[in-house]
Amino acid sequence: MHAGSRDAASSLEPESESGPPSSTASSAATPYPYPYPSPSASGTEPGLEPGLEQTPSSPGTTIAVVPVRRRPIPRKGHTKSRRGCLNCKRRKVKCPETMPACSNCTRIGLTCEYPHLNPSSLPVSSAASLFFLSSPSAPLQSTPTLFNSMDMRFFHHFLLAAYPPLPIQGDDIWREVAALSHSYDYLMHAMLGLGASHLAIYGGNCAAHALAHRVKAIQSLNQALSTPPRSAAEGDARYGAMFALTFQASCMPDGMNEFLSMIKGCHVIATSSMLAYEDSLFGCFTQQGYGDSVRRVIGSTPIVLDDAQEVMLDEFLASLRALVPLCTSPLEIKFLASTEHIVTVARISAAEAFAQFATHYSLVTHASKEEFDPFTDPHHYPAQLLLIHFILIEFAIGHIALGPVGRRFAFREKSCIAWMRRLADSLPEQYKKYAEWPMKFVDNDLEP
Repeated sequence: MHAGSRDAASSLEPESESGPPSSTASSAATPYPYPYPSPSASGTEPGLEPGLEQTPSSPGTTIAVVPVRRRPIPRKGHTKSRRGCLNCKRRKVKCPETMPACSNCTRIGLTCEYPHLNPSSLPVSSAASLFFLSSPSAPLQSTPTLFNSMDMRFFHHFLLAAYPPLPIQGDDIWREVAALSHSYDYLMHAMLGLGASHLAIYGGNCAAHALAHRVKAIQSLNQALSTPPRSAAEGDARYGAMFALTFQASCMPDGMNEFLSMIKGCHVIATSSMLAYEDSLFGCFTQQGYGDSVRRVIGSTPIVLDDAQEVMLDEFLASLRALVPLCTSPLEIKFLASTEHIVTVARISAAEAFAQFATHYSLVTHASKEEFDPFTDPHHYPAQLLLIHFILIEFAIGHIALGPVGRRFAFREKSCIAWMRRLADSLPEQYKKYAEWPMKFVDNDLEP
């Protein structure tokens, strides 16, 4: 990973509420005055009834002359605007329906708002359909960032295939989050970065673009975090950007440590920004909410394991328990016990085991800096061995539990294999024996 990205990622900490205003904060454009017609613009003199003209006559008299009735001008017909903005509907004029603000409202200096539409009823086959979703409650940025045709490709790919697979079946949530991106640079860059990294997994030459957007997203998000969010939309934009950055790290062969750091960052932003608003799009995406959503989608009915899966779990537990003498810190001991518990639960219900991964990740998100830094140190080999085992079993249990609903998790297979190989290759000789079984499983069962 580029050094600039690592340095930026490590600084994702919210500052005090008294910090300087964010340079990326949106500001409303100042409406320019529009010259409305004056009361006398019709040419009628004050005090004279419309339709009458004064004609000179004898002093003291006024003769009323009725003008010839003009032929009525036929009214131009137009197609009724069904998705027009609220102002145009109120004024009973045709709305051009341009986004994010129609030209009618822009011309006369009104704040343009569109009626809320149900996202599930709208087409999602193109990026343009997103902007018919509910408008964010924050104003547009005054100096929009320019994006090129390649960026539009990444944006379109994000919407179709690359948006994070969590919450499970959370397509509608991510479509609404994406609709906020025109107001928040960090969210747009995070989405484009994830789209580019996802394409790179499947052979696209996009790695440089992915890194550039990632660095811009992290830098912009750092600036935004210097002040508290002003709305639920802004809190969702921050959390959505952080979540997209986290899953972008999961696409990167060298992104494991960044992935763990970003998970911790998601927890920080959730508690400081997102959960402060009851109407947050991610309101159900808490530790408890995640488990409930998994159980709702895939159930908790026991899944009958075949013989190969039974053998795999037995051998995994034996390999994991061999690490007991190596684990000495409180976080290592808790992480080992939690991993073993998940595997034990998987023998009864793989779906329930998958739902409990949120509790497992909370050990990392709630760890203090004194616990977290050694745990992710590439030279602290007991923790590296724990991570090899965890990456493997998370992928294996997810494959068993999710079945057809988890097809969007498949992209992580390449990065998971790359992470395990990188960790195993870095082990000194005396530690390599503890990674023999996981890497044998990788060679025989995961590698094509």
